Parts: sequence; C-alpha cells; structure tokens
Amino acid sequence: MDAARKSIVVLSFEVLKRALLQPETSSLLMFFVLFGITAILQKNFFEAKSIVRTINSFAPLILLAMGQAIVVVSGGIDLSSGAALSLLTCVLTTVMRRDDPVTGVYALIIAFLVALGTGVVNGLGIGYLRIPPVIVTFATSYAWLGIALFLRPTPGGESVPWFRVFYNMRVVEGVPEVLKSLGNYVPPALLLIVGACVLWYVVSRTRTGRYIYAVGSNIESAYVSGINTGKTQMLACMLNAILIFLAALFFVGQNQTGDARMGGPLTLRSIAAVVVGGIALSGGRGSVYLAIVGALILGFVGRIIFFANVPNAYQTLVSGIIVIAAIAGPAYATLRRELR
Repeated sequence: MDAARKSIVVLSFEVLKRALLQPETSSLLMFFVLFGITAILQKNFFEAKSIVRTINSFAPLILLAMGQAIVVVSGGIDLSSGAALSLLTCVLTTVMRRDDPVTGVYALIIAFLVALGTGVVNGLGIGYLRIPPVIVTFATSYAWLGIALFLRPTPGGESVPWFRVFYNMRVVEGVPEVLKSLGNYVPPALLLIVGACVLWYVVSRTRTGRYIYAVGSNIESAYVSGINTGKTQMLACMLNAILIFLAALFFVGQNQTGDARMGGPLTLRSIAAVVVGGIALSGGRGSVYLAIVGALILGFVGRIIFFANVPNAYQTLVSGIIVIAAIAGPAYATLRRELR
C-alpha cells in the first residue's frame, strides 16, 4: 500500500514537473498574476463598462497577435502587419462617403481584397521565391506605408455612420434594441476576436492547418512528404491578412478616420505577444490561441503601470522589465525541455 502511494506521489510530481516545463504554463501563470494585480489596482475592474473598455483597448493587438502567430507557426514572421493595418484603414476611409451608406459596403469589399493582396504578396516572397521572411515583410512594410501615405498623407477621411457597428452597436441608428442591449455586455470587439478564433479553429481542423505546423517544423521534410510548402506559407500569410482586416474594421469603427502611421507600433508588440504567449519563433510549435494570452499580458502591463502611478520617467523601464520577465518564463521552459 505504501509502495502504491509512493508511486502515485512520484507520478504526480513528474506530471506536474512536465507541465511546468511547458512554455504555455509559464505564460498562463504570468497572465493570472498580472490579471490579479490589475484587478487589485483598478477598483472598477469587474464593472461591465470597465470590462467593455478593457476588451476594446486589447482587441487590435489580440487580432494582430493571432495573425502573427499563424505566420510564425508556419516558419515565418511578419514585419509588415502594422503597416498593412494602417493601409487598410486608409483604404476604408478613402472609399467611404459619409452621406452615402452604400459606400461602406464597397469599402468592405475593396479593403478585404486589398488585405488578401498583401497576404499574397508576402506569401509569394516567402513561400515561392524563398526570400527570408524578415527581408520580404520588411520591404513590404515600406510598400504598404508608401501606398497608405499616398491615399492619406494626413490622418482623416470619411466613414459612413453605420460603420460604428464594429465598435459600439448602441450608437448606430437602426440597430435592433436587442443588439443594443447585447452591446452593453458583449462589445463588437469581442465578436471580432471570437470570429478570429472560429476561423482558426476551422482551419486547424483541416489539412491546411496541419500543413502549416508541418512546414513550420521542418520545411524540407514537409516538401519531401509531398506538401506544397509555397502554397501553405501563402495561405498562412492570407489568414494573417484576414485578421489584420478585422482589426482595421475595429479601428475605423472606433475612430471614423484613417491614419497611415497608426499601426506601426503594433508590429513589434504583436511579435512580442507571440513570444510571451510561449509560441516558438523557430516555427511549428505553440498554439495560436496562446497569442491571445500574450497580448493580454502586454495589455495588463500597461494597465498596471498606469494604475500604479509609475512616474513617466520610469514607465518604459518598468514595462521593459515586466515584458522581459514574461518572455523569460517560456524561453526558460523551452530551453529546459530541449536540454532534457
């Protein structure tokens, strides 16, 4: 009996040890710690209006981080995601006319096609021309920025009133009262995130999803196995572009304007969210959903600094230290697992 109990204890310890060595475990632990600290510092954290504001502030980074994660898992990286986001906001606000609701539909179609175009261009360079992803997306980031500046040299543009449905359904005329009431608790930003999760869930259950991981793990082995690696990497870039498109809808719905430079800071933050979430930059490992955890961690870092009244002179330093600590956990777990 004692031997059986001892075996159970040893087995439980080994299971716990293996779980702690998983990068995602460190990310989840960091998330819960920062969540708790934020809830303590922000007194109205659990109020409905505060939750809606939190979701709205985190949504763009979450969407870009999920798209970035898909590209990273496929063995690439996207340095043009922020510029693509800016370009799409400029396209939307250039096509739309405030007094013509139909132009909102035209803008949606055109912007979606432009988004797919950005994914195709990145996919051609990475998947078919075999140019390193860093070089391809670094170059296209300047291309997207240049087109965005041509369309919108200064922030501005027009947006149809109903486009606010992507930010706040309660202020849009003609929206049923049921949806307006729902908007008090379920903001459109959350629906966009859920839509992104559903999209990836469906894709991950297909051969394309499995191929994305296979190509990211070892592109040569995937090619030898008969997988069309170029097509797979292009599809990963196109999925990323669709999620960037969703983020653009939110931004234009919120601000009613386009800005050629607004997405720039989000590029590196989306990459950081992927790493903080425990997804390997080498590709082929990690869950795309963990990018959401990474984005939330980065978001909570900003909230903690704000509500802790950290002096302006130290905010960047404190933020950097917390982010390094968040990245170190998954990195250490990955290193330990590889050395075993």
